[in-house]
Amino acid sequence: MATNLYVAEKSRPLQVTSLPNISLLESMGLRAGSRVMIQNRYALGGPVLLRVEDAYSVALGKEIAVQIGVVGVA
Repeated sequence: MATNLYVAEKSRPLQVTSLPNISLLESMGLRAGSRVMIQNRYALGGPVLLRVEDAYSVALGKEIAVQIGVVGVA
């Protein structure tokens, strides 16, 4: 089931389905089809810490995370 990155289940493999038009995201390795996993979601609307392609971690603010569509993968 499709959802956004901010509310997706933590520690579950996810695949990115859609992104806002922000060029910085691609330089961070986030593009349609990328596999990510939420490592931590900080309280009170704080950032989301992601593991991208099992290679490195990045943090995204809530304002961007809610604009990134994801689906769960096996």
